[in-house]
Amino acid sequence: MSTWYIESALAKTSRIILQRGILGEVGLEEWAPCGTPVVVIADPIVLDKHPHLETRLTQWAGPDSIYQLDISEATKNLTTVEKLYQEFGTRHVRRDTVVVAVGGGVLTDTVGYAAATYLRGIKWIAIPTTLLGQVDAAIGGKVAVNVSWGKNLVGAFHLPQAVIIDPQVLHTLPMRQWRAGVGEVMKSALIDGQWLWEQLNDSVPAFGSEEWDSLVEATAGIKVAIVNNDLEETASRMYLNFGHTVAHGLENYLGYGRITHGEAVALGTRVALALSEEVLGLDEAVRRTVEQWMIAWELPLTLSQGDWNAVFEAMTQDKKSRAHGLQWVLLKDVGHPLIYRNLPRKQVQETMERILSI
Repeated sequence: MSTWYIESALAKTSRIILQRGILGEVGLEEWAPCGTPVVVIADPIVLDKHPHLETRLTQWAGPDSIYQLDISEATKNLTTVEKLYQEFGTRHVRRDTVVVAVGGGVLTDTVGYAAATYLRGIKWIAIPTTLLGQVDAAIGGKVAVNVSWGKNLVGAFHLPQAVIIDPQVLHTLPMRQWRAGVGEVMKSALIDGQWLWEQLNDSVPAFGSEEWDSLVEATAGIKVAIVNNDLEETASRMYLNFGHTVAHGLENYLGYGRITHGEAVALGTRVALALSEEVLGLDEAVRRTVEQWMIAWELPLTLSQGDWNAVFEAMTQDKKSRAHGLQWVLLKDVGHPLIYRNLPRKQVQETMERILSI
């Protein structure tokens, strides 16, 4: 078992527990003792594929405690949050209620935001069941939903009491869900530059192989370490946005759900690496290595069509944009990310076109 803690300046603690098979044995009573009101918001696909988990949650939270939420990137919005508020009202959620989110990163983001804002903040627990959720989305307390003009623009910092990660549940994921999360693994390897980078250079594991247990652990550990240094993203936590400036623009431009987050981050990573070569002198071999990972995992390297002016406009709506313009995370070398500002629009659009066009 691996256990980490994220500590906030407000004396709030988030405990992250990672262990294969933990969902069959975890003592949930630690966070919600007998008599504590609990509401479980769960992805119906997860419950269908893991009936033992539904049984365990029902035993702990009580009959009729589970609300099934079918959600996607396209419905990760305020309309869905309103539905959750209505469900909270129907179930008489109080300040001492614990909300449990069971599903992928889209679900934990949305439920976490609803928990952050209902009654000015109620306790919640995240049980991520996708690669994206386990290595990134559920860790660190950033919760948010999309609006029509940008991704994750309405959100909050609201640490879950606990994040319970069981890599065993990943074996039921379809390939598209693996690809939705692998971009974050690539990003973490590049900005950290230690064991994860070396491991992926040695071999690129097939989705579903047992090697993923250690990759999930390493990626989650990297994020925990960075978040503990900068919970509210004023400095080093910005490094976790590597590849995301372009990625969020692509998701907005193409339409949410048309491309997975991992695919968008992978494409954005190619652009960020190319810009790093142009601006900071990064060795081109780094990008070529990452491209080999993408080929092995059958991630797209290019777009069939791209209006790069429209993509750039979508990027300017991103939450990483500042008064001085877009804020980039670039690499001087593997393991040495830097914040870079004021890249000329012409350079960015020309690089996107050169790197991402077929």
